[in-house]
Amino acid sequence: MDLQEAKIQLDDEGFCVLEDQIDAHEADYLNMRACDLMESTLGQGTYLSLEGSLDLIPELAPLCIHPSILELAETALGENFILANNVAMKLCKPGAGLGGLHVDWPLPSIPKPWPISPTGLAVFWMLTDFTAKNGATAVIPFSHHTRRDPTSNRTYQHEVPVVGKKGSVLVFVNGIWHRSGANTTQNENRMAASVFYVPSFIYRPRDGWPIMKRHIYDKFPRRLQELLARSVEE
Repeated sequence: MDLQEAKIQLDDEGFCVLEDQIDAHEADYLNMRACDLMESTLGQGTYLSLEGSLDLIPELAPLCIHPSILELAETALGENFILANNVAMKLCKPGAGLGGLHVDWPLPSIPKPWPISPTGLAVFWMLTDFTAKNGATAVIPFSHHTRRDPTSNRTYQHEVPVVGKKGSVLVFVNGIWHRSGANTTQNENRMAASVFYVPSFIYRPRDGWPIMKRHIYDKFPRRLQELLARSVEE
């Protein structure tokens, strides 16, 4: 899928996949770094989430300013957008159950019907293959057009797992109904690096999003510093 097709699908269906955006060896390296950190600090659960990963794995920085992703973000959110979550690693291990169907912040705090334009853009870098059996994120295409959240956690007829090879990237608007899939394999992890962009008029909530350490932030490229300007230590 080329970038123009991706923009159309993102607007129409609420999600798109860009294949082969990073080398498989880079994906393997980032996956290995994240797995080691998560299993040593978060324990042995079947679904683990490591917030603030840019502080711990600065090599994730190029993913945050990948040209194709920034172009999609500008198309979806407008010229002025920021990076809100400092990258969260999402590890879905064998035995992980089906996640709850939901939409993403800040929509739950906004009166319905929600704005037509997205108020957030989620980017899941596939650091392993995403398959129907290992916990690939599932979406309900076109559901963002309802401009409300799901009223049931049941499985919907049109719900589909978003599959792809490691090195690919899933991009979706925050209003699409989605969830993590169940990992029914015996020995396959599913790892994603989650990056979340919001329009600049949306400010950090009271409970906050992760804050960057200044000495790490200072080493990043200028464009990434601009995106993280509200997420760095004073």
